[in-house]
Amino acid sequence: MRKTLTKYVIIVLLVLLAVSCKKKPDSGLTQGKIKFSITYAQDKVGGYSTSMLPKEMVMEFSQDKVRSSIDGGLGFFSLVHVSDLKHYQHTTWLKFIDKKYIYEGERRDSPCCFGMLDGMQLEFIDSTKEIAGLQCLMVIAGFPDNSLAPFDIWYTEEFGLNNPNGNTPFQDIPGVLLEFNTFMGNANMHVIATDFSFQPIPQKQFQPPQNFRPVTKAEIESILTALMN
Repeated sequence: MRKTLTKYVIIVLLVLLAVSCKKKPDSGLTQGKIKFSITYAQDKVGGYSTSMLPKEMVMEFSQDKVRSSIDGGLGFFSLVHVSDLKHYQHTTWLKFIDKKYIYEGERRDSPCCFGMLDGMQLEFIDSTKEIAGLQCLMVIAGFPDNSLAPFDIWYTEEFGLNNPNGNTPFQDIPGVLLEFNTFMGNANMHVIATDFSFQPIPQKQFQPPQNFRPVTKAEIESILTALMN
């Protein structure tokens, strides 16, 4: 009887251990870094060959903060966007050679640089694929006025971020975008994730820099468009 009971207890413990090992945390991944590759629809932007433009974007996230950065030109150009998902606030700063600008939005203000995507409509598709080791779902972005060609969007729900696309044209997508199209000034960019790593991100990464000139959203958009025109 004692041997039978012992055997039963061991079997139950093994089953519980197997289930607990397979179960994912309910909150998902809440800290990490994603690297993206950037390609351009045009051969030239603003008189520059797109071969000279940034080829990588880095997204870092921790809890309710997300930072996306694009750097290029041997350090002469940097564009950073930080979203506070809890307070629905966005901050964008731009550095070009010795010029430094920052736009700090008020609560629930729309972020800068999404004007080209106004009027976008989303169609959710029953299709999946893996990007950078993460399972993704598909959306098709369309434009009723035919101002832009439709493009595919792939997103993942494997991160524990609450409303990661809030206050953007992608706000109805309930996950982190891993493949999509967007604009930097007049540059039409295709962005796709190439690598993901789970790692702690220091809070200083989300703090705005010092000695940047404050500007409005319209001003920073105008400056960026002029650079890429």
